[in-house]
Amino acid sequence: MNVTFDSAPLAALCNSEQRLIERWGREHGRTVGRRLLDLAAIDAAHLDRLPDADVSTDGDGTTRITFGGQIVVDGVITEAKGRGRVAGDEDHMVITGVAVQGGGR
Repeated sequence: MNVTFDSAPLAALCNSEQRLIERWGREHGRTVGRRLLDLAAIDAAHLDRLPDADVSTDGDGTTRITFGGQIVVDGVITEAKGRGRVAGDEDHMVITGVAVQGGGR
């Protein structure tokens, strides 16, 4: 899945292991980074197959993925119509928020 962010500050945070660690500590920061990589490596139809992931979508189209009850990723997913058969034709997620419940600094 093609993963992007809805703001430059969120992109800067999520694309830097150092910033993730500064924000949430070593363990949680690295876990957030791994979960974002998991999202980039899967297509929208198989999100429910991610380990410890609970996936829900609300009425306005926002998808919330909660990993292990702690890491929460919110975003909007657009599924590819051709299921990735043509170059550039892939699922897309615009991440609007990332949070760690009960952890971090």
